[in-house]
Amino acid sequence: MPFVLRVFSRIYLSPDPHVRVDVHILGQLMWIRLGIAALLVLREWQPGAFGLWPTPVEWRSGALYYLAALIPLVGLALAIKDARWAPMPGEWWRVAGIGVGTFFGFLWVTALGEELFFRGVIARALLDHLPSKALAVLASALVFGSAHLWFRGFPDWRSALVAAVLGIFCGWAYAQTGSVRVPMVAHALVITTWRLFFK
Repeated sequence: MPFVLRVFSRIYLSPDPHVRVDVHILGQLMWIRLGIAALLVLREWQPGAFGLWPTPVEWRSGALYYLAALIPLVGLALAIKDARWAPMPGEWWRVAGIGVGTFFGFLWVTALGEELFFRGVIARALLDHLPSKALAVLASALVFGSAHLWFRGFPDWRSALVAAVLGIFCGWAYAQTGSVRVPMVAHALVITTWRLFFK
């Protein structure tokens, strides 16, 4: 309903007329976090291992799921023309610094909210109620992909398809480990790779 009524532009105002604020993204992040808070607090939902800092095992597992997902994601995105090779220009140390900042920014903002919602809530419910782990992961990945139909203007089926494949890898990581932090790491690494090497 808030998306249809377009209320976010009245809630999030730019602090300066020269600063552009993407009210749609801020609204989505707020809406996702509000829904998650309601489930966690009011319904005492148990999403699995969750927090801002992964354990050493979760870092390693997240990196392995990222590596497993990288070739299928890049191959698909290039094949359907959702991405093109365009490495970030600049000195290596500058690009590396941007990469580190991008990774942690996405780990603690985008990946944290999306993984807690799509894996910790949706996939958890499907894993608890469907007879097959693979079916639950696939269904949650389709929901995750569908949420990206609006990424660059509806219907952005290319981004939705790439996101659905990412959702399969992140969903499987969650199903296998029971930790939201493992798919958070994989998700943030994928986004960072996209930001540094593709357009």
